[in-house]
Amino acid sequence: MKSLKYLLAVAALMGALTLSAKADLAFVGAVDFDSQPNNNPESNLAALGEFVDTTGFVLCGNSDNGDFGNPITNPISVMAGAYLVVHYGKGNEGTSKGGGLEFFHVINGETSVDVPLFGTSGFGNGGISSIREFCPPVTAPDSGTTAMLLGSALAGLGLVRRYLKR
Repeated sequence: MKSLKYLLAVAALMGALTLSAKADLAFVGAVDFDSQPNNNPESNLAALGEFVDTTGFVLCGNSDNGDFGNPITNPISVMAGAYLVVHYGKGNEGTSKGGGLEFFHVINGETSVDVPLFGTSGFGNGGISSIREFCPPVTAPDSGTTAMLLGSALAGLGLVRRYLKR
């Protein structure tokens, strides 16, 4: 009977975590590719800097290195909180000769997202030419927050143990 309680508690926890998870990308903006000097990580980071403060950002994923598969298919693995710079080709209805760059922010702590396979900004409506992932600087919580989180976790485990003993 005791193992059944544990199994039900774990199943309920896993169900709650699974249902609350959703892959989210927030569209940040887009620029035409003609305004960029070339398609490399440095110029992509500079273009992203037009929309967000990129101080301390580092390149943490690059489709040129095969980080997102070859060919690129969904879903792709990313770092939570990262920014994606996606270069789309011109396509049939694109307005920019070289296509466009679209910028996305990975939100809700996701690590696996579906990137649009074709551009939507109007600059480039073709397929993906490259994806570059830029991660913001990592900040550690201060010691007070860490102690509070540890205390809360231990109290929660104590409560769970107390109620599962019955």
